[in-house]
Amino acid sequence: MAEPAGANRCCNFNEMKMSEIDAIEIEEKDEGKPGLVRWIRNRFFTGVIIALPIGMTIWLITIFVRFVDERVLSLVPPDLNPNILIKQMTGLSIPGTGIIIAIVALFLLGVFVSNFVGTSILKAGERLLARVPLVSNVYNALKQIVNTMAQQKDRAFKEVCLIEYPRKGLWAVGFITSDLNGAPTEHLKEGYVCVFVPTTPNPTSGFLLFTKRTDVKILDMTPEEGAKMIISGGMVSSNEEVEKLESKKGKLKLEQKTD
Repeated sequence: MAEPAGANRCCNFNEMKMSEIDAIEIEEKDEGKPGLVRWIRNRFFTGVIIALPIGMTIWLITIFVRFVDERVLSLVPPDLNPNILIKQMTGLSIPGTGIIIAIVALFLLGVFVSNFVGTSILKAGERLLARVPLVSNVYNALKQIVNTMAQQKDRAFKEVCLIEYPRKGLWAVGFITSDLNGAPTEHLKEGYVCVFVPTTPNPTSGFLLFTKRTDVKILDMTPEEGAKMIISGGMVSSNEEVEKLESKKGKLKLEQKTD
């Protein structure tokens, strides 16, 4: 018997409905996969961003502590080495023993040279070093640098500035270290300052420039913020900017949760 035409239409209509529903479900599943991958990726990179500075800080501190311990404890006789004594009694090796010994030794040295006897011994030692040709030059140069830095510690690297360098139209971030003094003042007029322009991303190297104070632009930044800007290549300029970015991220997270 032939089936009614209406029944065929109903079957075709139902098949079309079922195929449309299946297609919608498939699309929803496909749309859910990229969202899940994106969520996993974002959380992974968030963990990396949080863990990286913590891990780097711990790594650098560990290297510094090991370096100081190896250098300081190598000067201590084995019978008086506290790290060896502690290890023999407890079986544990405590890191940082060399740093503690170095701090105590420097403190005692400062106390010793602060009195008359210590000052006399120090001057006698300096007179002895002055008679050695090469050693006297190195010692006097290092002593002058350390004394200058100690006298100007309240001013050195306190001002962050913009200086037009290396040519007109290009500006670099620098630190005013001190007013110009010494032999260069015989050729340069008054009002000159010493500006240290660090390199990126390693700020320990750079250029020393002599320029007029009126030719530099003092920035409303702390030395820490200036160093961050140089090390990051301009990506981080101030603590306020970091706080603003974090607040924006927090607001976006709250909006996503509410949605």
